[in-house]
Amino acid sequence: MPGESNLLADPSERTQYDLLRSRHGMIPLSIRTKLRWCALLGFLAALAGPLVATLPAAVQAVYFIGDPVTTRLGAAAAVLVGVAGVAAAEVGLTGVALYVERYPDPPEEQAWKLVAAEDTASVFGFVTGTLGVVSGDALLASGHWGLSGVSGLIDFGIRPYLTYEAFPATPRLAAVAGLVVGLGALASSLYVDPP
Repeated sequence: MPGESNLLADPSERTQYDLLRSRHGMIPLSIRTKLRWCALLGFLAALAGPLVATLPAAVQAVYFIGDPVTTRLGAAAAVLVGVAGVAAAEVGLTGVALYVERYPDPPEEQAWKLVAAEDTASVFGFVTGTLGVVSGDALLASGHWGLSGVSGLIDFGIRPYLTYEAFPATPRLAAVAGLVVGLGALASSLYVDPP
């Protein structure tokens, strides 16, 4: 399989960066795989618009005034925060991959910095991205359980369709941003070599 040749290479043939990364990396996946996970999170964020657009008419009538896809919602803001985390991870991971491609055997000090940058981008992107995208999408999708499901959440103190006028986060914007970030991460994953 492509990408496995580096994993099975003789340790004496591996670069300082590869050795440090394999021993001290927090998430033991190739950069290409991490970028594909970023793409998946971006595409999940892109579901924000369709989730709200397909809400039952009863939920739309009770919880929305006007078009639900263009309403500023707190849950859409959570999705956008997640997309921002995924975008930051995408930029960081792509930068590390491009640097390693250009300078395949960096000195030890630079290799440590690259491992740290990759881990920081990975953890920030996966934690912030996953929390924002999954929680936001789950709140936006809660109306598909019907009025009783949304009422149950409100009884617990969770208002899934809370309008948030301070930030222009609409489900449409979250969907477009998620799609752009997902496509960018997918394109990056196709370009970079798996270190």
